[in-house]
Amino acid sequence: MLLKIVSFIAFVIMLFTSSVEVPGVPDVLVESLDNLSESRTADEINGANGTRFYIQRPKADKLNEINAADFGLSEENEDNFAAFQSALDYCSQHPQTKLVIDKGTYYFRSLNGLDANNCTDLLIEGSDATFVFSSTGYKFFIRNSDCIEIRNLNFDWNWAESPLASVVTVQNCNPDANTIDLVFKNAEYCSESNRLMAITQCDPETYTFGAKCSSKEIYLYQDPNTVKSVEKINDNTLRVTHNGCMDNFENSETYILRHYVYDGTIFSIRDYSKNVTFDNVSIYGSSGMAYICEGNSSHFQIINSFIGVNPEYKEKRCVSLTADAIHIVNTDGCFNISGCDISGMGDDAVNVHDGLGYVSAVNGNTLTLIASAMRLEAGDTLAFKNDKFENTDLTANIVSVKDLDWITKEVVVEALPESVKEGWTAYNTECNSGNYVIRNNYFHENRARGLLLQSSNGLCENNRFYKTMAQAIKVVMDIEPTLWQEGTGVDNLIIRNNTFEKCNYSDWGSVIEIGTNIAGKSAENAVFTNVEITSNTFTDIPSRLMRVNNINGLVFSSNTVDTGKYFDKYNMQGKIQMFKYCSNITYSDNDYISSGILGEKKIIQSDSISVWSQVNSQL
Repeated sequence: MLLKIVSFIAFVIMLFTSSVEVPGVPDVLVESLDNLSESRTADEINGANGTRFYIQRPKADKLNEINAADFGLSEENEDNFAAFQSALDYCSQHPQTKLVIDKGTYYFRSLNGLDANNCTDLLIEGSDATFVFSSTGYKFFIRNSDCIEIRNLNFDWNWAESPLASVVTVQNCNPDANTIDLVFKNAEYCSESNRLMAITQCDPETYTFGAKCSSKEIYLYQDPNTVKSVEKINDNTLRVTHNGCMDNFENSETYILRHYVYDGTIFSIRDYSKNVTFDNVSIYGSSGMAYICEGNSSHFQIINSFIGVNPEYKEKRCVSLTADAIHIVNTDGCFNISGCDISGMGDDAVNVHDGLGYVSAVNGNTLTLIASAMRLEAGDTLAFKNDKFENTDLTANIVSVKDLDWITKEVVVEALPESVKEGWTAYNTECNSGNYVIRNNYFHENRARGLLLQSSNGLCENNRFYKTMAQAIKVVMDIEPTLWQEGTGVDNLIIRNNTFEKCNYSDWGSVIEIGTNIAGKSAENAVFTNVEITSNTFTDIPSRLMRVNNINGLVFSSNTVDTGKYFDKYNMQGKIQMFKYCSNITYSDNDYISSGILGEKKIIQSDSISVWSQVNSQL
């Protein structure tokens, strides 16, 4: 009865509210495969609404085989950098090569990163070997290359020399003296020499990121005055004197203390590299990320692979990576992440976006841009969004770029349109990280979000999300002027046939979130179009199911929602909240299990009467 009354009221209101124009049909990429070389095969990737692209791979039986041992790679070496780099240099000079690594454990201590530069038709067969790194920075570049496959190879960090992170329990928290004792689960990691970079509350039973409905944390390295002193008071305890930042920590709480954060990356794919495949590659440890794909690279895939704590050391290691697992930025898109198991990171599992520049000053034809991760090169074309984040038809060609500091750029353009002003944003039309498939993966037990999907033409299907600390999926356009500027808008995104269990474990807002953040405010229009969330299963929900804004054209249909019994009940649990700038919403055939008296979880909340009526009239 309640649902019928709500539907009738909503229908009446809807008769008197205006509608927004329906978004157009998505413009999708459909590639053809012509003139494929005899030394290559190709994987056909079919994505959202007819999107199709191909990723080429080298054919093993068409390649000339060499062995890395012939270049000096050996388990006996203290540092194998020179040996393996020699093998990569040979491959660069000899296309159509299969480089075989004998099974074993190989140590790398050089500060330099291995560099596969200008390679063509290269297959690296790892034979289940393991590379162990001891230094920070980029460890394996793939540059200016076409058709590379790396398979059956493992990568780890040398925890014996320097642990990535430690599990600690709080004791003797003294706000009056600003001191706290951190008791280490593994005493061998208790050392005054280990850096204190970030501390995040964790599950005291599983020692994974995020406590149940709680997420106390501090990025200690961001303020050099945070930690005043560190004293080792016994074999497993450090006493930390701080500036008051940890006064809200409580005795017996458990935390993951990271000794590294954004200090390194295993793979960097860049400089227009294309047709790159990682198949059955395991990454057990990194002082930062596992993969960064950038520099207009395209047509790359990570398949049948593992990112997580090395199973042999589950009792002693609490993280796999100290930052994101896979970061995709300023590429030419066309990527595939399928069949992977990804967990234990200190940040998001997958973040795909292109960079933005926040216009902080305008002087003639010179722009000052706040742009931490944006391609800015002479000859490129900038396009602009106004201060409401609406697209404009205004463009300008870059003449020169000067770094004022690590995040601030002085950009001279040929002719700047007069209406461009402070508070606008710019993006590079040369970059498009869209056209992708994320399928049949298991994302679980990491800090922050599962997927940050900030590019168009994406298909996310048949994945399992379990116990992500924050949102399992976040579709966002995010501008924090002094920190990051990400996302140019999303059109044509399908999220279907996924399962979400105990996600948003620490209650950062909702299980799925769609919206914008522009210097702390929302955009004043729709910047996302044609998003479908269908046939998914949500169980054990601690919070709202979804928070949605800035969208024109959303389908939420045929989903199953069970708030479950794991989290304490409260009136927002499992609900969907839609804000002001939402239109053309289809909401139908969703099954709410244990949804409370009279099924009130089905009633959509909104701060806009027109949005409320539009959605609830469909109940």
